[in-house]
Formats: sequence, C-alpha cells, structure tokens
Amino acid sequence: MKATDEEKRQVEEILQRVAGALEIDRAQARKLLHRYVCGGTCDWYTTRRNGADFEMGGLTDRETAVVRQAVSDILDDPTPEQAWYVIHGVLCEGHPRSHAKPPERMIH
Repeated sequence: MKATDEEKRQVEEILQRVAGALEIDRAQARKLLHRYVCGGTCDWYTTRRNGADFEMGGLTDRETAVVRQAVSDILDDPTPEQAWYVIHGVLCEGHPRSHAKPPERMIH
C-alpha cells in the first residue's frame, strides 16, 4: 500500500523537527529517522543500503530522544506499530509494510 499524502506530510514534518533540533540537514535527519524506525528490519536495508551511503550504527541517547519526541508529537502519541507503519511506508516506499515489526527501541 502506498503512503498517503497525509502520511508524507507528517513524515516531512518529523524530518524538519529532527533536523532543526539537532542542527543537521534533512538528509541526515532522514537517515536518523530511518535507523530509528526500521533498525535493519526492513527489506530496504538488504536491497539498497550499500548503494545509498547508509551506515547502520546506533543513535545516541539525544538523537533517540529527539526523534521519539518528534514522532510522538506529530503522529499524536502513536503505538510503535502505528509509527512504524506510517514512517516506513514513506521512507521505504515500494517495500512492504506488513511483514516486520518495530525495533525494540521504539517501545516506550
């Protein structure tokens, strides 16, 4: 299922908030959000990671807190499954949303 316009708007807002709070560019914010949400569980990692200059390292405590707060605020305190479904659907467009579960760090 393709991401909706509303889901795309929400993810873009999350990216802007993360970029502003951490004083990084949008591309870096996207990588952080992707690592936070998918954490290596989605097909994107095995099919496109190497060609996309994407490092799998972990997030710092501050990065995790900033991303978690932005996701919670913009998606209106979603469950980890809801957040994963929306964000994965936008960031990993074309990859299925139904087969993986959110990484443990997303569980508040």
